Amino acid sequence: MENFLIATQTGGILKPFAWILGKILEVIYDGFAFFGIYNIGLCIIIFTLVVRLLMTPMTIKQQKFQKLNSVMTPEIQAIQKKYKDKKDQQSQMAQQEEIKAVYDKYGTSPTGSCLQLLIQMPILFALYRVIMNIPAYVQPVKELYVKVLNGLSLEQMQQFFTNIKTPGNKLSSSQINSCIDAMTGYASRSKGNVTLTKGTELNDILAVADKGAASKIDSLNDFFGLNLGMSPSAMFNAGMITLIAALVIPVLSGLFQLLSSQLMMKLNKTAGAQDNPMAGSMKIMNYMMPLMSVYMCWILSAGLGLYWMAGSLIMMLQQVFINLYMKRIDVNDIIEANREKAEKKAEKRKEKQGIYRERVLEASKANTRNVTGSSSMSAEEKEEKIRKAKEAAGNGSLSSKVNMVKDYNEKNSK
Repeated sequence: MENFLIATQTGGILKPFAWILGKILEVIYDGFAFFGIYNIGLCIIIFTLVVRLLMTPMTIKQQKFQKLNSVMTPEIQAIQKKYKDKKDQQSQMAQQEEIKAVYDKYGTSPTGSCLQLLIQMPILFALYRVIMNIPAYVQPVKELYVKVLNGLSLEQMQQFFTNIKTPGNKLSSSQINSCIDAMTGYASRSKGNVTLTKGTELNDILAVADKGAASKIDSLNDFFGLNLGMSPSAMFNAGMITLIAALVIPVLSGLFQLLSSQLMMKLNKTAGAQDNPMAGSMKIMNYMMPLMSVYMCWILSAGLGLYWMAGSLIMMLQQVFINLYMKRIDVNDIIEANREKAEKKAEKRKEKQGIYRERVLEASKANTRNVTGSSSMSAEEKEEKIRKAKEAAGNGSLSSKVNMVKDYNEKNSK
């Protein structure tokens, strides 16, 4: 099993999104640090607020589509009812054409909502990864842990960490990442990975580490008495007051998400989306998601739960303002704007098709001139050119189409 290094940035398609979000979080951290405040909890709240605000235009577009969809749904359902008992291919094709005509009428497409979700998904996944991997994306935080490690002697390193065989000032990059993982509570238990020795806690390391770095790290994960590096489920032995405080995060997370879902349902009901055959499934999901949010915030670290809670609260407040905004928008204005966009796209497509046809015509004329202008060409050579044109005609390429024109002109020139 591959070691999971929390202090290592994520790769793949999420890498550019996570890098940008990481820079935003780093700027927020530096802003608080400028005033002497070292607290990841406050950074997470402000970070979540900034990202959600940046995503507001996409959220509004998605809900505009839902409002528009409430108008289209009765027409689409009427078409589906019309062809309900007709299963032949011709009827199915006719149904698809009529449904497509409805979407064209309103200047949209069946993928209108999906596109917004596809854009948001990598951002949300990357946001999750950045919150999980804060030392990887916020360089000042990583430097604090590295400063602590560099201040430990070889004996102390071997006392606090397993599988450490080099002194602190000679740690490799992968060992540094593993040690940071261990100190932040995310170390993998797979064979060969660096972990804290049994009975060792972060406070034991900070007690003998650089006092400046240790003081900052100590306040880093503290959020009103909660250790953001621990999960609420692991706080049973931390005292009743701490446990009750830990329960606030998952409970509020689920409550805020439920309220946000109710506001979304209210908007859909106002728009008439309750007639949608998928409305029942959506209603179930709107109750399942808050429950899942409570569970995830219970088993994951409090820091991640804080992000989830802050995101749910911001979504709820955001939904209130979006609902007020959407009430002021006439669905006919949305239709008109969509039609204008659709017409502009159609014009651009026609322009590209016209340019393509002109290039084909120019190429065919040039090749025709070459054929008719070769008076010195023998009949055998002309026959050979025609034969090659026929061989190329089957591949569907631009050159094959030009050669087909040459073939026709060549025959007429005889």
